[in-house]
This record gives sequence, structure tokens and C-alpha cells, in this order.
Amino acid sequence: MKDFVSFVKNTSTEEFIKFWGEMSIKIYQKQLKNTDKNELKATINFPLKIHQYGFIQRNVEVMLSAWDIPDMIYTSICESNDYRKGHMTEDMAGYVTNLYRGFENDKSKIHYLNEVSLAGVFTYLMGMTYEQFEFQNLAWTLQNFNRNYYILVASDKICRKEIIDINAIVREQFGFGLDELLMTELIILWLCGQHSDPLTAPENMYQGKVSQSVTREKIERIIDYYSVDYDQVRNCEIKKQIFYSKPFVKTQKHKQTLLVSMHLLQMSFADGLYWLERDYYLDKHKGQKFLNAFGNMFEEYFQELAQLYLHRDMWDKIPEGKEKSADFYIEFEDVIFLFELKSGTMGIGAKQQVPEVDLIEKFYSRNIREAYEQLKASEKVYQQKGKRIIKVFLLYEFTNNTQIMMSSLPEIFEKDKDAYILTISDLEMFLATYKYERQKFQSVINDLIENVLDENKKCFLYILNKHGAIGNLHFIKERDYFSKILQKLEMDFEVTCD
Repeated sequence: MKDFVSFVKNTSTEEFIKFWGEMSIKIYQKQLKNTDKNELKATINFPLKIHQYGFIQRNVEVMLSAWDIPDMIYTSICESNDYRKGHMTEDMAGYVTNLYRGFENDKSKIHYLNEVSLAGVFTYLMGMTYEQFEFQNLAWTLQNFNRNYYILVASDKICRKEIIDINAIVREQFGFGLDELLMTELIILWLCGQHSDPLTAPENMYQGKVSQSVTREKIERIIDYYSVDYDQVRNCEIKKQIFYSKPFVKTQKHKQTLLVSMHLLQMSFADGLYWLERDYYLDKHKGQKFLNAFGNMFEEYFQELAQLYLHRDMWDKIPEGKEKSADFYIEFEDVIFLFELKSGTMGIGAKQQVPEVDLIEKFYSRNIREAYEQLKASEKVYQQKGKRIIKVFLLYEFTNNTQIMMSSLPEIFEKDKDAYILTISDLEMFLATYKYERQKFQSVINDLIENVLDENKKCFLYILNKHGAIGNLHFIKERDYFSKILQKLEMDFEVTCD
């Protein structure tokens, strides 16, 4: 551990951030071009010379993952400053990455894994893979952007009277409208895809990219909003996870604003509308008011999906009774699905390579264990229909690791083969498959029923993928709001963006 820390203590933090921010851009660009499903994504390899047995010299490669870069930069900010004399150059990349591997291994919680049950190991792995899966495939960011935009802006059926209009929040925060914000964010993404310091990018990069709607002033204002200085990083309670919401850092020496991670920039924009709204209420100490309101909006969104893809007599909201019950049911020919909707998000400290397990457990208690009792209460009622009952915990938050999540809760998912965790993205694909590809849908249902006989229970997403149903995305064509913003941008510039 001392080797990596010793290196960053002697190296200019400004140079260190700039170099590794540019490496994140390289990884990102490679990832966009990579279509090989079997190749690891979100990684880059550097050459490294090693000595075996003290005298045999070999040339090897050392791998760095995109999610390592924020931690490396965080360590440099905490341990060094811009005025150290050491430099960070490309020929040192393999050496530094190798030092970081040792640093990372030393701070991992191997002792914790040796002391916990198998379920505890899966809980730990859930936090690790949560972060890794987010970086490995960024396609989810487009779906998240579209869904947040639809719920907070576009839908004419979702009631937003309980919250401040997002347009008003954007105007108060930035001084211009929502469309201008989103178009400018696209330009910032484009700029950062080529330059880690977009505010000092060469002037020719801006030619044809600045208009009445997207100005240099607006670019600066948005980047400033998504930036932190060294002191804010050093004093932040969530440590390196601050870069998820603030992916730019302001340096001391040359007053540059440097990109930490291209991946985190795209994620922060994807969920930006949701967090702008939520942070507005948190700043006024009314965070729970927003969470309650958004929970109601999530239920209304569920009803919109059901209306779009199902016959009206197939689904309904479950009436509230003396006992707490599930939220909705959907009835198919041979199975009934009961849904308990959960719009809450997992603490950001839970989603990292050394996860805060207590935050994961807190999420499980609030969103899974308590909800299970409600699902079981409703199951007793609907069993009278004589059909198979599938109990679903429906999460608004994106995650691709529901399999590991289920494995970390064996008291529920091993004992109850009819219980599943779905994300809202899973549900969208499931219902679209029902409407447009009925044969695939029936294959999914058959596998869910037969899953009871499988000792290694498969998650819902695995079954959707097995039958080719994951391509049935909801936010396409007229619901692809990202493409609509891009079209507005193209019209505004009267050029086609690369």
C-alpha cells in the first residue's frame, strides 16, 4: 500500500488527474467501438517490465479498469497537491497501475469475507459488481435518461403537483431552460470525449458547436455545477463516490477544471434530472417529501405501462386493507404476478469495490425483507384463484446483478422459488415481449414455472436474455427522448454532430 501512496505523494496531483482522466476517455472510446461480447469492456492494458526470481526480465501487461480511475485520483487528491515535483507520464502507466493493484489488494476486506457466511460473501460481491456492471455496459444510461425524462417531464398522465416543476428548478439553478441544459450537456459529452479539460479545449473544437441555445457561458455554468475542488473532495463523507455526482475537479496550480471519468460523466447526465429534483429538496431539508412524491409517480408509471401493453381486465391496483399488501397484480392465463414497488435507491457507498455492507443491509431491510411480508399477505388472497403466484420486488433503480442480490438473501429466494427481484427495465422488456412476441413470452413464463425445480434458481433477467427478450426496449421511436434532444441540437447548429 505504501508504494502507491508514496508515488502519488511525490507526484503533481494536477498532472495525475489529467493523465488518468485522459485514460478514462481512451477506455470509453474503445468501449464504444468494441462489439466483441466475449472481450472485457471498460479496461485498458499497459506494458510492464518485471523480474522473475530476481534476475529473469519479462515483458507483461497489467490491466486497469475504468472504475479504478476515480479511486486513484481520489487518493492523489487526499495525499498530494499540485506543487509536487514528480511527473505522471505514459511510460509510467504500467508501473503505476501495478502499484495501484497492490494498494487495492491491501485495503480489500479479505478478513471480512473469511468471517461471514456465504450469503455475506454474496452481499459483498453485490456491491462490487453493482459498480462494475454499470461501467461495463453504458447502454443503461440512455434508458435511464429517457425514463427520468418521461416521468419528470414528458408524461401527461403522471401527476407532478406534489413536486416543484423540474423546469423551474433548472432555471433557478442555471438561469436557462431545460432544453438548453440538455443540449449543452450533450456538447459537454462530445467535448470531453476528445479533451479532458473542456474549458481550455482548443478554440477550433468549438467551431460550429456554439449557438444561441448552447453558448460558452452555459457550458462553463454546467461544468461548474458538476465540479468540486480539492478541499471538498478531502472533506466529503462519501469519499471518492462524490465523483458520481461531481465528475470534474478544479485544480489549484493552473485553475483547470479536469474530467475524472468519462463514464461517470455520462452516468451523472443520465440521472441528472432525477438528482437535480432530489437535491433541490435535500437542500431544503425536505428530502422525504420528494421520495414520497416520486414513489407515487412510480406507481403511476407502472399503471401507464400496464395500460400500454395489457388488456385492462388483466391488471389492477390491489386495494388497501387492514393488513399491508402488495401494490399491483397482473393476471395471465396460467400465472398471477404480485408487485411491490420500491423507488428508493441504494446508498452510493454500497456500490464500490470495497462496499459499505451496512448500507446494503439497510437497503435490503427497507426494500426486500419488509416488502416480502406484504407480498406474502397478498399471496394468500390470490391463491384462491388456483393459479401459480409469482411475487416480485420491483426496483426503480438500475442494476444488472439481481442474480447476486438474490443469492445474498437465501432466507427469501432459496426458500421461496416464486419470489424474484425485477428492475423497472426488466418489467418494460417483459411486458413489451408479451405484446409483440407472444411465443417468446410464453417461453419465459414456462421457465419461471420450471425454475422451482432448478437447484440454482435463475434471475428474471437471465430468463429474459435466454429467450431473446432483452431487445424489447420500451424507450424507442417516439419515446426516445435522448434522440429527440439530439435532433434539436442538430437543428440548432444546422449541422450533423459526429
